[in-house]
Amino acid sequence: MPYTFKLEALRQFREFEEERVQREFSQAQRVCDAAASKLAEQIALRDKTETDFAAHQESGTASQCAMYRGFLQRLAEEIELLRQRLRVAERDCEKKRQALLAAVKNRKTLDRLKEKDEQAYRHKQDQDEGKFIDEMAINRFQLKRG
Repeated sequence: MPYTFKLEALRQFREFEEERVQREFSQAQRVCDAAASKLAEQIALRDKTETDFAAHQESGTASQCAMYRGFLQRLAEEIELLRQRLRVAERDCEKKRQALLAAVKNRKTLDRLKEKDEQAYRHKQDQDEGKFIDEMAINRFQLKRG
């Protein structure tokens, strides 16, 4: 008779949950990476604009300087907003990572339980087989004796 784990349905459910949480974590990581990338782009744009502004400041008109200052102010506000979004995304990503670790732990617990149960089953099978072989040997001996 083949081995069957009594809690196999629960183990499969936990494995399914682990996969679901893994997908959620991957999505949260992508959101976090996208937010970090967008922030880096805006910071690079700000740095380039500041360099351009410094180059045009002495030779440019007052209206150009005002335009640069307004644009830099808007960039600073946008960068701060992106930093806040990145912090939120990082917190969400960390929560998803913790949930993933818990899901993996739950599945591995059942995997270890299944392994121990299977070892106990195999050991019991070996013992039963040994008893059967011993009984056959005793019966053969009794038949030869007489």
